[in-house]
Amino acid sequence: MRPYCRPFVLALAVGLMAGAARAQTPPTGIAPRDDTISHPPGSPSSPAPGQSTQLQLTLAQKTAIRDAIRNDAPKGASPVNFVASVGAPVPPSIELYILPDGALAEVPEAKLVKYTTLQNQIVLVDPTTMRVIDVIRE
Repeated sequence: MRPYCRPFVLALAVGLMAGAARAQTPPTGIAPRDDTISHPPGSPSSPAPGQSTQLQLTLAQKTAIRDAIRNDAPKGASPVNFVASVGAPVPPSIELYILPDGALAEVPEAKLVKYTTLQNQIVLVDPTTMRVIDVIRE
């Protein structure tokens, strides 16, 4: 390689690495927290090692999700009972549903979240890790 090409190649490599690092930052609306759900390494939305993500919903956003699910086609409550608390694993036998369009219109940052119903609760689940992100009481 010619000596005058080396700085260009080095600058190109550094620029590509910076772009890859920037692509791994969490999307808006998802705050990094150490005590919550983590994504598997290498997944598109995986945080840096030691970090995890959790969807931070306001009361208005939770109400919008609850109302949209109520107005959507009725889904039966999950037949398997488990303790629905933030961070708890969700049994693989639980059927998960995509949030209704009305909920996603109000809370677009929840597009990667799925849900199930359990007793009088809407359980929001990270389908990548199969862990509870949030519980909305009806």
